[in-house]
Amino acid sequence: MAIREQPHYEIAPSELAAWTERHGINTWWAVDGDVYLSSRVPTPCRGDELAAVLRRANRPLLVATHDITANGQIITRNDLDRIADNLGNIYSIDPALPIPSWANDRCFWLCWKGDDAEWLLTEDSAATEAFRDVITQPLITNP
Repeated sequence: MAIREQPHYEIAPSELAAWTERHGINTWWAVDGDVYLSSRVPTPCRGDELAAVLRRANRPLLVATHDITANGQIITRNDLDRIADNLGNIYSIDPALPIPSWANDRCFWLCWKGDDAEWLLTEDSAATEAFRDVITQPLITNP
């Protein structure tokens, strides 16, 4: 079922950008399935890199939610912590095995408003850990 046909919210890409930046430049993110973002920033990438590309997008996003009262209401960056899912809820994890480190990574099912292609934005804790001491300066972009 398409995101627009199930409980969802609408958010401006600039709000999602601000939310990713709020988690620090050393938090890494992965995009799976979106041509626009994947063609402009390699993933996984730092939050500031992702935010820069999101800010250039000129289309609202729809974000799937478990909140059954959601029907396309506009939300802001302040609502994203409340509706974030995690990978452990999306992928089946064998209860007999230890919980993998990525199970708590935050994620969102998204699509660009008016587009059928759905994609996944996930926190990438493995990349964040791997590059923890490597990147300490924000991305410098030309105006």
